[in-house]
Amino acid sequence: MSITLSPLLTATTIDWPSVKQRVEALLEQDLNQDNLTNFLLQWSALENEFWEYHNTLSLQSDLNTQDQDIQDRYSNHLQTTRPEWDRYSALLRKKLLAAPREWVPEDARRAVMRFEAEDRIFTEENLPLLSELAQCNQQYSQITGQMMIDYRGDSITVPVVEQLLLSPDRTVREDAWKAWQKARLEVAPKLDELFLKQLKLRRQVAKNAGFENYRDYMWLSYHRFDYTPEDCLRFHQTIQEEVVPFTLELLEQHRKGLGVEELKPWDFYWRSQMDPESRPPLNPFTDVDELEKKTEQVFFKLNPQLGEMFRTLRESRAMDLGSRPNKMSHAYCTTLPIKQVPFVLQNVVGTDGDVTTTLHEFGHAFHAMYSMQSQRFPWNVFSSTEFVEVPSMGMECIALDHLSPFYSEEEIQRVKVAQIWRQVHSLPWMCFMDAFQHWLYAEAPQDVTIEVLDAKSRELVDRFQPQPSWEGFEAEKGKVWHYYHMFNYPFYYIEYALSGLGAIQLWHNFQQNPQQTLDQYVSAMKLGNTRSVPELYEACGLNFRFDSQTVHGLMQFLRSQL
Repeated sequence: MSITLSPLLTATTIDWPSVKQRVEALLEQDLNQDNLTNFLLQWSALENEFWEYHNTLSLQSDLNTQDQDIQDRYSNHLQTTRPEWDRYSALLRKKLLAAPREWVPEDARRAVMRFEAEDRIFTEENLPLLSELAQCNQQYSQITGQMMIDYRGDSITVPVVEQLLLSPDRTVREDAWKAWQKARLEVAPKLDELFLKQLKLRRQVAKNAGFENYRDYMWLSYHRFDYTPEDCLRFHQTIQEEVVPFTLELLEQHRKGLGVEELKPWDFYWRSQMDPESRPPLNPFTDVDELEKKTEQVFFKLNPQLGEMFRTLRESRAMDLGSRPNKMSHAYCTTLPIKQVPFVLQNVVGTDGDVTTTLHEFGHAFHAMYSMQSQRFPWNVFSSTEFVEVPSMGMECIALDHLSPFYSEEEIQRVKVAQIWRQVHSLPWMCFMDAFQHWLYAEAPQDVTIEVLDAKSRELVDRFQPQPSWEGFEAEKGKVWHYYHMFNYPFYYIEYALSGLGAIQLWHNFQQNPQQTLDQYVSAMKLGNTRSVPELYEACGLNFRFDSQTVHGLMQFLRSQL
C-alpha cells in the first residue's frame, strides 16, 4: 500500500560528523558567567537538530510499520546515533552541573534540577541496554500495527472494532469484541516474550544505575519531585473508595438501559462507550477532511487564537489522522523542534470518541506551540508530565459547548454525558495501570512469569473495574495489561489520573468564568517546564491535590453535571 507522508516528514538525514564536532567544541569551552547562557543556546540548537531527526524517523516508522527500509533505518539509528547522542548529552550535563548555580539564567534553573536527576541515573553501562529497549518499542509498534481482526469475513483494524462496539446491536458488539480478543490472544505470545525481555532489561538498567528497583529509577527519570510512590498507593485507595462506587452506579443504569441481566465486556468498554439508551452511535464526520474542517471551526468558536493555530498546523500538514492497515494504532503528539511545530498521529474512523481524541491531541499540540514560541530552551517545551495532560484532557471539557459543527444541541448533551462517564470510568483504569506497575517493578519476584502477570491483571481488574463481568473470558481478562504504555512508556500513566482531576477543575472554572479560565490556560501553557507542578496548576487556576476530600468534591461536581 503506497502512503504519502506529510512534507514535514520527508527530510530524514542528519550531518552526524558535524554534530559531533560541535558537541566536542562545546565540551572544550571554559564556562564563565558571561558565556554560560550562550553555551546553553548552542547546546539547544544541537538538541533540536537531533530530536528533529529522531522524531521524524520515529513517526515514519509508526506511520508505515511494513516499510522495511524505514524500519531498518530507524533501528540502525536506535543502535548507533541514539546511544552516542545520549553519551554526549550526559557529558554536556556534567559540564553544566560543574558551574556555579548563580551563573544559570532564571529560565534554565528548573532544567538544571532535572539535569541533576538525569545525571544521578546515568551510567554509560546502560547505553546499549537503553538502545535495546528502544528497539523493543519499535517491535511492539510493528506487532500491533500489523495486527488485523477477522470480523465476519472482513479484515479490520482495532479502531474499526472500537467503532463496532458502539453499535446498539448486541450481536454486532459481541462478535466484534470476540474477534478482537481472538486476534489479541493470537499475538499475545509474541508480546509476552517481548515484555519479559523488556522487564529484564529495565531491571538491569535500574541495578546498573544503583537503584534497588526500577520504580525508584523511573521516579527520578520522570522528575517526580512533588509526590512519592506512597502518595500514589494512597491515591489508588481513594479512587477505589470514591470513584469505583460511582462507576458501579453508572454501570447499573447502563445495564438497565440495555435491558440485560448482566453486563459483559462487549456491553461496556471505557475507551469506546456505547450509548446507555441503546441509541445508534453518533456520526460526527465521514472522513478526515471533514474532521479537520469541523475541528477548526470548534477551535475558532472557543478562541480565535486557537483556531488560527490549528489552521496553521492543518495547512502545514502537521497531522496524520486517518486509520489504515500497517499504521501504529495509538494516538499521540510529538514535536519537530527545528520546524517549531508539533505533529499529531491518530487513527480516526468517524466516531464521537475520535472527536474527543482529536480535541485531546490538539490540546497537546497547542501546549507544544505555546511553549516552543515562549521558551528559548528545548528542555522547557511542554511541561512536567503531571501537568502535560491538563491542556489535553482539559480541552476535551472546555470545548464541549462549542461542538455545534459536529452535533445538534441534543447530541451535544449526549456527548457531555458521555464525557462525564469517560472521566469517571477512566480514573479506575488509570489506577489499574499504575497499581500493576508499582507491584511489577517494586514487589514482583525476579523470576515472575507471564502466568503471574496475568493473574495480577485479573486481580486488579476485579479491584478497580469489577463490572462488567468477564466470566468465561479469564484468558482475555488476564491480558488486559497488554497496553501501549505498559510496553513503550513504563510508569507513564498516573499522570493521566492526576491531570484528569485538573481537567475537571478546569471545566468547573470554565463554567464560572470562561474568559479568565482560557487566559489562565494559555498562560500556564506558555510557562512550559519552567515551574514546579504545583506552580503550573496554580497558574492555570487549579490545585494540585489528589486527597480523598478533593476527589470526593470533584465527583460531586460531575454528578451535578449529570
